[in-house]
Amino acid sequence: MDEYEEQLQEEVQEQAVESLEIEVKRFADALPYWAKYLGAKILDGHEINDEVIEASYKFLLEELDLLDKSPRADIEINYSPSDDASAYKADLVLKELKNVEGVNALIEGQAIEFSQFLTIIYGANGSGKSGYIRLLKRIFYSKSPEEILPNVHIEHGHKEIKAELVFSAAGSDIPLEYTINQDAAEFGQFSVFDGKSVIKHLEQKNEFEFRPAGLSFFAEYSAAIVQLEQRLQVDVAAKSTLNQYGLWFDGDSEIKTFVEGLSANTTAADLKKYTPYSEEDKTQHAALQKSYDELLIASAGKDKEIGNLQTYNRLLGENKLSVEALNKFFTAENIKAINDKINDVVAKEATAKAEGIENFQTDKIEGIGTEEWKKFIVAADVFAKKQNENPNAYPEDGDNCLLCHQPLSEDAQQLIENCFSFIKSVAEQQAKTAREELTALKEQMEKLSFDLFPADGILTSWLSTTHATELAAIKKSLTDQKALAASLVADMTAKKAAERSPIQTSVESHTTISGKIERGIKILQDGTEKTELAKLHASKTLLEHKEKYNTHFPTLEAFVNTLVWVKKAGKAKFEKRQITDTEKILSNKYFNQKYVDTFNAECQKLNGNFGIEISHTGTAGKSYRQLRLKGRNPNAVLSEGEQKVIAIADFLAEMQMSDINRGIVFDDPVTSLDDYRKSEIAFRVVEIAQDKQVTVFTHDLAFVAALISHSNTLSIGHDCHWIENEDGKTPGRIYLKNTPSYEKEYKTSHKAGEYLKAARAAGPEKREENIKNGFAALRTSYEAMVVFTLFNGVVQRFEERVSVDSLARIKFDDAIREELVDSFYQCCRYMEGHLHSNKYQYVKPTADNLQEEITRFNDLNAKVKKLRIQQN
Repeated sequence: MDEYEEQLQEEVQEQAVESLEIEVKRFADALPYWAKYLGAKILDGHEINDEVIEASYKFLLEELDLLDKSPRADIEINYSPSDDASAYKADLVLKELKNVEGVNALIEGQAIEFSQFLTIIYGANGSGKSGYIRLLKRIFYSKSPEEILPNVHIEHGHKEIKAELVFSAAGSDIPLEYTINQDAAEFGQFSVFDGKSVIKHLEQKNEFEFRPAGLSFFAEYSAAIVQLEQRLQVDVAAKSTLNQYGLWFDGDSEIKTFVEGLSANTTAADLKKYTPYSEEDKTQHAALQKSYDELLIASAGKDKEIGNLQTYNRLLGENKLSVEALNKFFTAENIKAINDKINDVVAKEATAKAEGIENFQTDKIEGIGTEEWKKFIVAADVFAKKQNENPNAYPEDGDNCLLCHQPLSEDAQQLIENCFSFIKSVAEQQAKTAREELTALKEQMEKLSFDLFPADGILTSWLSTTHATELAAIKKSLTDQKALAASLVADMTAKKAAERSPIQTSVESHTTISGKIERGIKILQDGTEKTELAKLHASKTLLEHKEKYNTHFPTLEAFVNTLVWVKKAGKAKFEKRQITDTEKILSNKYFNQKYVDTFNAECQKLNGNFGIEISHTGTAGKSYRQLRLKGRNPNAVLSEGEQKVIAIADFLAEMQMSDINRGIVFDDPVTSLDDYRKSEIAFRVVEIAQDKQVTVFTHDLAFVAALISHSNTLSIGHDCHWIENEDGKTPGRIYLKNTPSYEKEYKTSHKAGEYLKAARAAGPEKREENIKNGFAALRTSYEAMVVFTLFNGVVQRFEERVSVDSLARIKFDDAIREELVDSFYQCCRYMEGHLHSNKYQYVKPTADNLQEEITRFNDLNAKVKKLRIQQN
């Protein structure tokens, strides 16, 4: 723990804190105004949208002295953690899952009913349990959500994923549909644990998903701070530009050096040091220029080559400026401006046409609305004005046509007036103005000269000899620009905007060649005139730079102001470390240790005291935990069974700490465990079911037995359902309360009789379902007859002990056995999904068939009971 954390810890410990909520309020209340504004919004349950971020950002800029402070209202921190849980229900219970569609190959039209306490869903591997678990992991909270695949046994006709869930709270049912209601708060109150979750619990750093409401403030506040910081970074990035203003100044001077060194520390007085450029400066500059030119001419006779090189350098510089001037026309921005203007012309011409052209359409004359037609109308208007002293008098009653000299009818006179009015309309004038502007752009583009290297030019001849490669590259780029110019002119002529890539001719070669020329001049120069020329040139350059500096002073001043803005913005303190440290201290104080204690208690109850340690970390307002054993991941040390125990303990501890969790779903939590461990976990699961609704999917009969046994011991209500894959292709057939756990309820045909009664009273769809369930119940009754009546309960699937005493009372009769086998298969032939011999072919059942088989069962059951009575 560093010095800051120690100080913060001491401050927290010294204060007489009454609760976590008060400490959260105290933290928010101590924030600067802009941050306190955010904290108040979060604690008030307000969405942190763009509007809130912009308001906080404005307050931040005011604090940084980047905006004038506006009137501010006092901020009151109001926070009631109970408001955070308003969407959650303390008495929420899952009652039913039904009408599942589009999930793997699960059979449709099934329903799973859930006990208020413990629900056991038993089925062999491949029966469809995994399909339901994948669905529930998507609907509820899970550390290992999986993709739900469609039915791979069909190529077409896949349905969208759908499931209906019925919850209840406060005595009312709450029907919800996945995926339509996938964000429902009720879904967040249930959690799923499966084998894939074990790795998440043991290997990875896990965020605490369920923590006291007050601690969630720090994550939300941290996320809001990040948004605000990014908002500031966007403005800083937009204002942060490179200082390239030294490129304006040819040569060297103290002014150029000053410009290149402009920074946020440059004062207003510093900026005004080289202002103004006075008349005296102009006079001095002219005198220096005259002296410099005279000395230069006098020294030119000494070395003609120096003069030639200077000429080349000058011509090269002029050429560079010409290239740069051309480049401006072929930037992305300028091309966009041309396209925008084309689109503007097209839009305004369309508007003009829509507002008037249709009024003049006729099948007698072609070309109404064209440019030629408009020019004709304009010319007629001009010519008409010459017919009368009053320029607006034509046409009047009695006037003749200007073209055919025939007297104008009333309709003809009105048509001419309408034509003249249309030409003078606002829409037409706007279209005309837009066309003229586009024409000006086109004419400007057409006038561009790309022949910067004429064949007989001095510079061309010299470059051809000394820098042919560079010259070819520049000319190639100019040719490309010329072609682009032609394309743009064509676009403007056709009034059709097109995507054109910008082309820029590099002037890097100009700079390189110029440097070589200057070095050549320096080598050739010697004598006293060289030194004097340099002095004159330096003085002359300083004044030239001063003139240019004053010309660009507003730009340089604005640049410095921007640097000052960026520097002030850099002083913004978002205190993200303080957020994390405060959250960490409060989390340790109000949550982490409690979690450790809860985890250790779960380990104790599961007989899993393996020396697991929990390390806590925090970042961005969130808390994380990681399980360690002797500095390593537990899965590197513990056996597979021990790993599962620790993962279950971690999961249960997290659920125990949750204020909102109301239900837990387990998927085969005891795989790879011995029977003793299974019983321990079963006991803990049943204990949990006293406070939270628990559902267990399993294929392990011993685990089912342990769950039922412990439920009976603790008097915990439970339901046990059977799930089957009837034919190997349609998994998910649910038999409610029809598993071996209910064998004693199936000693008679009562269950089948109830389904028969319901079938006779139901419509066709429900009738078939009740008949099928009736035969399934009757099948179970046959199994119960074998276990409890024929074999006297010697062996039961959910009892560890074999009743050896009962073995002495078993008497066997071959005729009864044969009749029982035959009756059982007579029943099964009415059940889909079972393998049938030729003797017992499948028959679609009716209610009468079910009645017949119930009667057969009752007769046989009576014979078996009579046999037992006779043998006893």
